[in-house]
Amino acid sequence: MSFSLCTHALLNSDICVLPTETVYGLACSALSRKAISKVFFLKGRSSSNPLIVHVLNHTSAQKICVTNELSKKLSESFWPGPLTLVLPKKNCIPYEITAGLNSVAVRAPAHPTFRKILDYTKIPIAAPSANPSNKLSPTKYQDVLDAFGEKCPPIIDGGQCELGIESTVLDLTTKKPCILRHGPITVSQIEAVLKIQIQNNSSSTSGAKNQSSKSPGQGSKHYAPNTPLYLHSTLENMISSSMINENDILILPHDKINTEQLKKKICSLSLSSSGSPHETAKNLYSVLRHADKLKRSKIHISLYPSQNGSFIAVNDRLTRASTKSV
Repeated sequence: MSFSLCTHALLNSDICVLPTETVYGLACSALSRKAISKVFFLKGRSSSNPLIVHVLNHTSAQKICVTNELSKKLSESFWPGPLTLVLPKKNCIPYEITAGLNSVAVRAPAHPTFRKILDYTKIPIAAPSANPSNKLSPTKYQDVLDAFGEKCPPIIDGGQCELGIESTVLDLTTKKPCILRHGPITVSQIEAVLKIQIQNNSSSTSGAKNQSSKSPGQGSKHYAPNTPLYLHSTLENMISSSMINENDILILPHDKINTEQLKKKICSLSLSSSGSPHETAKNLYSVLRHADKLKRSKIHISLYPSQNGSFIAVNDRLTRASTKSV
């Protein structure tokens, strides 16, 4: 039933919610201005923040953007999967999708349900995260229902998202490929395929307030819980901090952390059992959401010391979610 409701919505300028391997997406036809406007309205999203367009494969991508040898190599290695490529758009893609820019962000999702719908509808599908703009991204069916309530469009329950954070975004419209958003596919993985050095431009936008971005997820405030989030530079600094009160909550990297040096009995949650980057990223939003529902005064969490792999993406999300860096 949900499949038919969602495909009907996509083919009739309406919206629905689909699972991906990263987060749940608020989906619409990337060719329908009417449907696109519904996505922006429901999310409360700025028109300067573009949408990612989902396709089945590199051949499908060629219908909506100008591909090249680099995109072909990357798609052969990482598609279907969590790598988004920014390429020159073709005329069929409305400027509402691209924040008025001549480039479009495109990827081939790996989730079997999403791929089945792409194959059935034969249209490119735009799908930002299915949540109010700048809030925590949904990684479970219930997260979407909680976010939109009675306004929630038709939705397919695809279980918990396997990766739990948004795709890596790579800009291929510049002289050298450039990371716009860190994600599950790492810089070293991309460089190993392309045999060239990748530039990094994933920092917050610094121009005018309504300046258009090539990629979503570049705002200085994003992925944020409602509870103030205090981001500590290291785990040691967090545990010894005098700022932590009894009505606060700590989020720890894993459940084997010794917190005996805390002078007060503080409620805590852990992001993983093993401390692995994959498990940490997968649980990040769900643990932040759990902490938010406890309605404590503040959430405390620390940056990861590693600058390799998925921890870079986790640190990026925490930095943008934070109320204050300590």
